[in-house]
Amino acid sequence: MYQKKNFFNAANALSGIIKQTPLLWSKKMNDKLGSNLYLKAECLQLTGSFKLRGAYYCMHNQFVKDGKQDVVAFSSGNHAQGVALAARLQNVKATIVMPFDAPKSKADNTIALGAEIVFYDRYTESREEIARNLADKNGAFLIPAYDHYDVICGQGTLGMEAFHQMANIGRSLDRFYCPIGGGGLMAGSSSALNLFSSDTEVIGVEPESLNDTQKSLISGRRERIKTQPNTLCDSLMAEIPGEITFKINQKLISYIDTVTDQQVIDAMRIIFNEFGLTVEPGGAVSLAAAMSAIAKKSVGPDENIVVVLSGGNISKERHRKLIN
Repeated sequence: MYQKKNFFNAANALSGIIKQTPLLWSKKMNDKLGSNLYLKAECLQLTGSFKLRGAYYCMHNQFVKDGKQDVVAFSSGNHAQGVALAARLQNVKATIVMPFDAPKSKADNTIALGAEIVFYDRYTESREEIARNLADKNGAFLIPAYDHYDVICGQGTLGMEAFHQMANIGRSLDRFYCPIGGGGLMAGSSSALNLFSSDTEVIGVEPESLNDTQKSLISGRRERIKTQPNTLCDSLMAEIPGEITFKINQKLISYIDTVTDQQVIDAMRIIFNEFGLTVEPGGAVSLAAAMSAIAKKSVGPDENIVVVLSGGNISKERHRKLIN
């Protein structure tokens, strides 16, 4: 589906736009856990998450093909901010369809980046329908959060970047833990790693109450979470995998791990204590899953493990309450 040149093209388009986020390592943490963990700190990316990668690359390709136009997206916060900044950099207007109960900090940041927000009720209204109607009415381009080949490819530059960072320090990338909401980051990263590091074991991570991808992989078809999820991970609240992302992840993911809210909080606390980084719950699930695997001794002590810290968009007050 993808070739190496697709990810190189995406990386070239993103050059000078995004940051190459660091790969963090702590002797103290790894000695304590008996592991060799590297943390891909995408929480330090512009807009606080990986979403800018896919939003900007998708917008870039669309504008090259059809010329500039205003954009519409639907998001609970992280994709919203990625689209808002990408639109500002491209000098076009962004309208975001956002649930009324999205974290206030994410809504405020989206507005500060110049986007207009249309709020909706996630429990009674369809964000997809609202966004499509807005796009049709205004002649705008609708940018999905994950279910688009260019979005997936842009997000997948993270996986390629992590591989090259490990190679630059002379390390193999044995295991790669990545959070899954709609599945775009995982689909892109697993596609990139399949091309650049085919021996890497790729593990997706979901909240225990939002394991739609895990259920879908078991059944062989896209499964929807029918009950209202009870999770701290607002950034991973996709109730069904994307059509495109599921087709990719079904082929390339090794397996799915799930984590509890308490495991997520413990991971957030370690990240803050060891590195001084503020990571949102959805951004900490990969470390939570890796720590669980290490504790169960299902990971070898010499395996090089990369975990993706996918986002850091959480207020200081909420973060402090959770980890204390």
